[in-house]
Amino acid sequence: MIYAYVFSLILGGLLLGGNLLLGGKEGEVGDHHDGETSASQDDGLKGTSNPLVFRFFSFRFWVFFLCFFGLTGLSLRGIGVSESEVVSAIASFGVGGFAGFFANWLYRVLNSSSANSAIEASDYIGKTGRLLVGFGAGEVGKVRVEIKGATIDLLCTGLDEGAYQAKEEVMIVEMEGLRAKVARVNPGEEKRKTSGLA
Repeated sequence: MIYAYVFSLILGGLLLGGNLLLGGKEGEVGDHHDGETSASQDDGLKGTSNPLVFRFFSFRFWVFFLCFFGLTGLSLRGIGVSESEVVSAIASFGVGGFAGFFANWLYRVLNSSSANSAIEASDYIGKTGRLLVGFGAGEVGKVRVEIKGATIDLLCTGLDEGAYQAKEEVMIVEMEGLRAKVARVNPGEEKRKTSGLA
């Protein structure tokens, strides 16, 4: 088992070093599945994607897993902390898995913060999106929009009369802090529904 630890540590170190030299542009699968799909896709509003699943396909996850799996195993066996192969293997898998998930989580947090900080209130005005949560007069809903390549969910209130339905397409016309004021893209549609002509 000691050879597996050595191999994992060397391979993980080489992959990590190569990734740093390339500027971190590994084009991994995991970075394109954050559990949120485009606002233009109806099924994306149901949240069917599972980010935990996609993280197992992440290059970053496996690099950090290999590094810390090998490092933990060598440390436990090398300094004699554990004489049991089973205990060492379980601890190595646990530490490696935690390191991989933590690296992915930290990358997404930093990436999300960077994207949101570059977006100004004026960037939201005129953008269209679909409602995740419907709402009535005086209530608050939630809308999903795409801005500068980032998918963002905002609390919102309506300018038009009547109830807004989930998945309805709306446009942001004003921002009040972090809350959007939205209007229907097709205002005549609601009138037809309420009048019984739809």
